Amino acid sequence: LNFIIMKKVFLVVVIAVMSLAANAQVYLGGSLGAWRNFDANVTSVSILPEVGYTISDKWAIGTVIGWNYQYDNGDMYNGVLVAPYARYTFLKFDNVNLFLDGVFGLYTGKVKGFDAVNEWEVGIKPGVVVKLTDKLSFVTHVGFLGYFKVEDGGLGVFGHDGFGCVLDGNALTFGLYFNF
Repeated sequence: LNFIIMKKVFLVVVIAVMSLAANAQVYLGGSLGAWRNFDANVTSVSILPEVGYTISDKWAIGTVIGWNYQYDNGDMYNGVLVAPYARYTFLKFDNVNLFLDGVFGLYTGKVKGFDAVNEWEVGIKPGVVVKLTDKLSFVTHVGFLGYFKVEDGGLGVFGHDGFGCVLDGNALTFGLYFNF
């Protein structure tokens, strides 16, 4: 009896995955960032590749796996980021979609000569997708609303510990997606 139930459960799971895959679309892309402040002697570079899976007209899942480098008056900081998300598209125009990413980001980085710092974030990142062609989209995120936590309560890449809303230039990203 258990074997028959297991076969039926397995068959239901296979059918569910196949039906999701039939409507799904994979996208690859990400964003690059670079900033140089000559007066303050600060340079930052980020490479944030992204992969996602469109489940329906409203929902997608994906993750960003990236690298960040910062030079600040002699201090060199390197770190990696993993930030899986669930994307909800709440408004669609002709070739423009407005979305909210529910994200949980983990970050670890190290300043040369110091111990590594671990951080995490959980929150919402609003954004816009502009469909340039059937295969190419321009994507931007315009902020963050949520919670940051830095190990030992210090200042990290995400910011200080606490809940809040970030709408400055550091929370603005631009990228391109290639849709399969």
